[in-house]
Amino acid sequence: MSGMRGGRTGRRGFLALLGSAALAPSAGAVGCAGLRPNEDHLRVRTDVEPLHKRFAALGELSDAHWLGYDLDAAGKRQAAPGPDARVRLVGVARTAPGTVAATLAAAPAGERFETVALAGDVPAPLAPYVPDRAGWRASTAYDLTVLARNPAQPGADGNDRADGRFLLHEADDRVWFDAVFLYA
Repeated sequence: MSGMRGGRTGRRGFLALLGSAALAPSAGAVGCAGLRPNEDHLRVRTDVEPLHKRFAALGELSDAHWLGYDLDAAGKRQAAPGPDARVRLVGVARTAPGTVAATLAAAPAGERFETVALAGDVPAPLAPYVPDRAGWRASTAYDLTVLARNPAQPGADGNDRADGRFLLHEADDRVWFDAVFLYA
């Protein structure tokens, strides 16, 4: 099938799905985030399977509240997709009890976690699910670990790049994620 490699949707398949949603807005799920431009980019999602696929290093997640959308299509309807798609996944989820403490304790010396405040630009639909803006811990090395390629993850064939930030909150085992995947 066109756009399929080893059971994973490649760039062409992703763009075809995204394009079909723009042309037929009643289509249900498209692309990595399963959203329709102009309508669903602010719909808070609670499913965790897409997060497990993209962020396997975070382990089991629950109580997720997140947004996933094409940054270039959000809030407008496109006639056809562009050559590249930038999909943003942003939100908060709970990790298994004790996961954050174990991650912080096991961090190598070069993976220093610093205490940070959650950014002030939390998307409005997610604000009710993030009661604490202080007390988060972050590490650039940890960000890279989470974004490292996972063979089971879509895009592992090298057709996408990701950039993101992952903040951990030890008091209640939460993780804040804000990542952008570029499908080229």
